[in-house]
Amino acid sequence: MIKIKINRDNSQNITSFSVKGHAYAAEPGRDIVCASVSILTQTAVLALYEVADIDIIYEMDDGWLYCQIPEKLEEGTRQKANVILDTMLVGIKGTMEMYPDYIKLLDKEV
Repeated sequence: MIKIKINRDNSQNITSFSVKGHAYAAEPGRDIVCASVSILTQTAVLALYEVADIDIIYEMDDGWLYCQIPEKLEEGTRQKANVILDTMLVGIKGTMEMYPDYIKLLDKEV
């Protein structure tokens, strides 16, 4: 199962997210659930860095991705981050609706 954890501040801005595990919906290389989650989350990391020009902290390994957004961002930069991260979540939730047995999402305020 893929476990996705979203952390938010008291303004509901996403401050970090992590993705752990594999779906095992099919054999490696043919698992569209893993591929979908990987594409959504890795594209979000790239967009935060390359499009929004945010100096994020991230880690990536087999079955693991972590991304932390800096606490203090200018308002316009925070808005760009929110659009990118909210779009990622829309994709994750859509994938969860199609494959609920393979993804667990924990979205919480910290």
